[in-house]
Amino acid sequence: AVIGTGVLAHAEPLRVGIPGLSAEFAPVWAANDRGFLKKYGFESEIIAMQGGTQLAQAVIGGSIPIAVMGGAYLSAAVRGADLVMIATHMDKLPYTLIVKPNLKRVEDLKGSRLAISRFGSSSDAGLRLALQKLGVNPEKEVTILQVGGQTERFAALKANTVDGTVVIPPLSGAAQRLGYNALINMNKLGIPYPQEGVVVSRHLLASRREMVTRFLKAYIEGVKELKNDKEFAIGILAKHLRMDLKKDREALEDSFQEVVIEQMQKVPGINIEAIKVGLDLLGKDKPPTASNNPRDYVDGSLMQELVKSGFIDQLYK
Repeated sequence: AVIGTGVLAHAEPLRVGIPGLSAEFAPVWAANDRGFLKKYGFESEIIAMQGGTQLAQAVIGGSIPIAVMGGAYLSAAVRGADLVMIATHMDKLPYTLIVKPNLKRVEDLKGSRLAISRFGSSSDAGLRLALQKLGVNPEKEVTILQVGGQTERFAALKANTVDGTVVIPPLSGAAQRLGYNALINMNKLGIPYPQEGVVVSRHLLASRREMVTRFLKAYIEGVKELKNDKEFAIGILAKHLRMDLKKDREALEDSFQEVVIEQMQKVPGINIEAIKVGLDLLGKDKPPTASNNPRDYVDGSLMQELVKSGFIDQLYK
């Protein structure tokens, strides 16, 4: 049953998965909290997992049809999992490597213990890529530990169980204010990577194309709302990252500026170069039989249709 506004009278239940709590997932929260998902006919539930590896399994298993996640999906896709990225709202590595105050230079990292979420995740990929770029061998010269989400990693740094970790705003700013050093800012290195986007199975795309398109519309409206309404964006970040609007204002402003304004794409198309970097990074984890063509791991057709239809131009007019 459809009512005049093009909204479905019977909202369809939809579970959207995210791999943790981070400013990068604000488009999903915005789409949900602002009622865009409802507008496009969904009764939505946002489910936060412990890292992208676990989330990819849930999408493969079918318990979560749509995920907003990063390059971790590639680790499963190269092994034959039916997963494709269909939109990308962040296509560069956004992390900062935060380390103890006594580590002043990149060479001081040798022998250190550095925290990521899970092996194969984008925090893992980003750390290894940045270290390689700066002349530290991630396999031999440091110990990389799986600790969990950003908050857990930051807690491990404060508790002295690790010497450093990769985080994004607001934690990167908060850490510096506590006296930790920001040794590597990957955003400044400009490394292409499928950091965050929409991942589904090809099967879902084939069988429920119209449903996936409705989700994309809500998600793109979420990005637009965040970019165009700073107070709304800061409120969303405070609520979902469990921060205090007044006390944590500076950190929230950092997140808004660095993540929402500088890194989120108005038109979340597919960046083939980013997928290529993601594949290269898998290195020896990629089975010899896996395709090396980045186009085999994406489907940009829905985004192309949305751009052609004028949907995005209309939104930002």
